[in-house]
Amino acid sequence: MKNRKPVFFVILVIALFMSFVAINGLIVPLGRSLELVIPGSGDMRFGIDIRGGVDAAFEPVDLDRNPTKQELESARSIMETRLDNLNILDRDVTIDEQNGYVIVRFPWQSTEADFDPETAIAELGETAMLTFRNEAGDVLVTGSNVKSASVGTDPDTGRYVVQLEFDGEGAELFSEATRVLIGKAINIYMDDTLIQSAIVNSHIPNGQGIITGMGGLEDAKELSDKINAGALPFSLTSKNHSTISPSLGSGALDTMVLAGIIAFVVICILLIVYYRLPGFVASISLLIQISGQLLALSVPQITLTLTGIAGVILSIGMGVDANIIISERISEEIKSGKSLGYAITLGFKNAFSSVFDGNVTVLIVGVILMALGSGSLLSFAYTLLTGIFFNFVAGVTASRLMISSLSQFNFLKKPRLYTCLSKRVTMEKFRDFYSKRKIFISVSLAVILVGIIMTFVPGFGAQLDIQFKGGSLLKYNYSGEIDPDRAADISSDIINRVVSAQTTTDLNTDQKRLVINISGDYGLDVKEQEAMDEALKAEFPDADLQLSESSMVEPFFGKMFLTNGIKAMLLAGISVLIYVGFRFRKIGGLSAGITAIIALLLDLTVVYTAYVLFKLPIGDSFIAVVLTIIGYSINDTIVIYDRIRENVKMYPKEKLETVTNLSISQTMGRSINTNLAVFISVSLIFVIAAINGIESVQSFALPMTIGVISGCYTTICIAGPLWVTLQKKKFKVKS
Repeated sequence: MKNRKPVFFVILVIALFMSFVAINGLIVPLGRSLELVIPGSGDMRFGIDIRGGVDAAFEPVDLDRNPTKQELESARSIMETRLDNLNILDRDVTIDEQNGYVIVRFPWQSTEADFDPETAIAELGETAMLTFRNEAGDVLVTGSNVKSASVGTDPDTGRYVVQLEFDGEGAELFSEATRVLIGKAINIYMDDTLIQSAIVNSHIPNGQGIITGMGGLEDAKELSDKINAGALPFSLTSKNHSTISPSLGSGALDTMVLAGIIAFVVICILLIVYYRLPGFVASISLLIQISGQLLALSVPQITLTLTGIAGVILSIGMGVDANIIISERISEEIKSGKSLGYAITLGFKNAFSSVFDGNVTVLIVGVILMALGSGSLLSFAYTLLTGIFFNFVAGVTASRLMISSLSQFNFLKKPRLYTCLSKRVTMEKFRDFYSKRKIFISVSLAVILVGIIMTFVPGFGAQLDIQFKGGSLLKYNYSGEIDPDRAADISSDIINRVVSAQTTTDLNTDQKRLVINISGDYGLDVKEQEAMDEALKAEFPDADLQLSESSMVEPFFGKMFLTNGIKAMLLAGISVLIYVGFRFRKIGGLSAGITAIIALLLDLTVVYTAYVLFKLPIGDSFIAVVLTIIGYSINDTIVIYDRIRENVKMYPKEKLETVTNLSISQTMGRSINTNLAVFISVSLIFVIAAINGIESVQSFALPMTIGVISGCYTTICIAGPLWVTLQKKKFKVKS
C-alpha cells in the first residue's frame, strides 16, 4: 500500500497557513517595487448593516424628464470626486439608467467621531460648481457656459483628447481668456478641487477647444464626465437612504465575530466527542472551509452584508453536514463488520451522492439569486457559491485524504476510533414514523393555524418593514428625559405629515432610544430630515440626541426588492422540484419533489409565524432567513431520499413504509447533529446580540433559530411519511 502518512500533515499545514492568512493577510515581495498583497479579515469590506454607513439613491430635483445616460455618468463622476475629497475611498457609486437614479453606498470608519449623514448626503447631491480659473485664482468661465465635453482623438498624434464646446457667452469669455493667457495655464476646478490644468497654446476665438495630455481613454472620459457634471441643469436629492451609526455597525460586527468564534469551538468539541477521529478531521476541514470563504471575500474585496453572513452560516452548515454524513457512513460500515480500510472507502462512496445532491440544490438557489438578485441578495449568493466550492474541496476531498492518511498509522488503526456514538439501525430494529404521520402533520397544521390566526389579531399580523412598503424611520440615542408626543408634534409641524414617536430602553445596555415613524409610503428629503434634527435638538438641548439609524425608502425601491426576492424564491422552488424529480425518478421523482416542496413550505410558514408572534418587521432579514431555510430544508430532505433510494434496491420486497422508516432512522442522527450545529451557531448569535442590544442581528437570528428546528422536524417527521402516502395513492390509482 502506498505510504500516505505525510498527507495529513501537509493538509494540516495548509489549513493553518490558510487560517493565518485569512486573519492577518500576507504581503509577498515580488521585486524591488512590486509586492503581492493578500488582504486579511481586518481589511474585509462590510456592508453598512454590519459596519455602519450610508446607502442612498439620488434623483434629479425639478426635472420633468428622465436624465440621460451621459447626465447620470456625469453626476456619478462629480460624486466620486466629492467622496475622494471626504477621503471615503471604500465606496460603490452606480447608476440606474432605466429609472434615473445614482446609487451611492459607503461605510463609516469604526472610529468616526462626527457622524453626520444628512450633511454628507446633502453635499453629495448639490449642484456642481465647475470653474475655469487663471493662476491667480480668478474665475474666467463657469460650468454653466459649457455646452458639452466629449472624448476625441488628436488628428496629428492620434492620442485621446477632451473636446470642449461653449455656449455664446462662454465662447466670448473663453476667447478673451485664451487671448491673454497664451503660454500660461488655465486651471479647471470642481468646487474647490483642482481636476485639470492645461497650457494655452493659441488663441481660441470660436468657443471650441481641446485639452491634450490625457493618459489614455479612461483619463479622457473621466475628465469629460467631470466637466459635463459641472454643466448639469439640476441638483440631486435623496428620498431613499439608509444610515447606521459607526458604533451601532461595529457592535453588530463584534457580535457576529464573537458568536462565530464561540460556535466554531463548541461545534469542533461536539464533533470530536461524538465522531472521534473523523470528528477531529472534520474540524480541520471546517477550518479550511471557513478560511477559504474569508479569503474569497477579502481578496476580491466583495462586500459582506448581513444576508451574506447568512450565506456563510448556510455554507458552514453544509460543510458540517458533509463531514457528519461521511462519519456516520464509515461508522455504519465498521459496525456491520467491514474492515477499517474498506469501511472508509465505502463510507465516502456511499455518502457522496447525498453530499453532491444537497450541494447542487443549494447551488441552484445561489445561481438564481446571482441572476435575479441585487445588493444584499448578491452577497448571499456569492458566499453561498464560494461555500459550496470549499465544501467539496474541504468537506469531501481534504477529509478523505486526511482520514486515509491517519488510518495508516498503527496506533490509529483501532476501529473504535472511527465509530460514532449513534446506535446502528437495522431492519430488525428501527423507529416507526409512518404510523404517526397524522400526529406529525397535525402538529405542523396547528402551527400554521396559529400563524394564520395571529395575522388577523390586532397588534400582531404581518408587518412589512419600510424596506418593502416604503416610508421613513429615524432612531436617536438620548439621555435624560424626552416627551415622545412633543417630539412627534415638532416633527409633524416641520414636514407636514403624520408622525408617531415612542421611547424605548434597551434592557441590557440601558441605552434610551427615541423612535420616530413617519407615515406615508414615500421617503423623506434629506433637507427635511436636517430641519427635524435641528428642531428636536433645540427642543431637547439636554438630551444629547444622536442619530443612530435612519431609513428612507420610496415605494419603487421597496417593491423592486420585494419582487426580486419573491421571484428568486419561486424560481428556486421550481428548479429544485425539477432537479429532485429527475435525480430521484427511480423512487417516484415527482412525488419526491412535491413532498420536498411541501416540507419546505411548512418550514417557511413556521418562519412567518415566528415573525408574526414576535412582531418582527418583514424586511431583508426575512429574505435572508427564508433563503437559508430553503437550503437547509431541501438538503435535509434529500439525505433521506438518498437513503430511501439505496434501501429500495437493497430490500426490493419490503413495503415502502418499512423502507422509509428504516431510512429515516438511519439518517436521524445525521439530521439532528447537523441541525444542532447550526442551531448552536445561530442561537449564540442571537444571545450575544440580545445582550448587546443589536436589533438588526436579533431580527435575523431569532426566526432563523426557529426555522432550523422546524427544518429538522419536517425532515424527520413529515417528508418521508408524506412521500409514502403519495406513492401509495399513485399505485392505487394505477391499479
